[in-house]
Amino acid sequence: MILDQLKNPNLTTQSQEWNFISDQVMGGVSSGTFEVEDIESIKCYRMTGIVSTKNNGGFIQIRSKLKPEINSNDYKGIYIKVYGNEKKYSIHLRTGLTFAPWQYYSYTFYSPKNWIEIRAPFKEFKKSNFYQPNNIIGQKIKSIGLVAGFDDFKSDLCLGEIGFF
Repeated sequence: MILDQLKNPNLTTQSQEWNFISDQVMGGVSSGTFEVEDIESIKCYRMTGIVSTKNNGGFIQIRSKLKPEINSNDYKGIYIKVYGNEKKYSIHLRTGLTFAPWQYYSYTFYSPKNWIEIRAPFKEFKKSNFYQPNNIIGQKIKSIGLVAGFDDFKSDLCLGEIGFF
């Protein structure tokens, strides 16, 4: 299932918007933006910014709700086509069982300075909090985000396509 190929920029195939969020919502000082750009003739969402761990912060992200929610039993994982700046980034998933804002399931990946497809199997996502079930399999996914965070660095990540496999 293709969630977004930027055929209708800023809207997923479910007609949900992408939003930019930073740690400033909780007192952090990270900053950034996301825009639609062309990188090597591929249209993409480009998330750039400065990630800072000052003031207990440390992230910027683009995130979209999933409506209808996606049942993780229907797929093996998520794929993304990205172009980066040789840094580590994460995919964050939230479910009906991630109640607090700091709860999510994450998959970390390295993004080189060229277009690459990354496949993130659900069985490899890690929970962020001990209150959560051990894995995401069997849960309904209510949002998906691409995150630059948890270290001090300059973010530059382009998302050209995202979906489920």
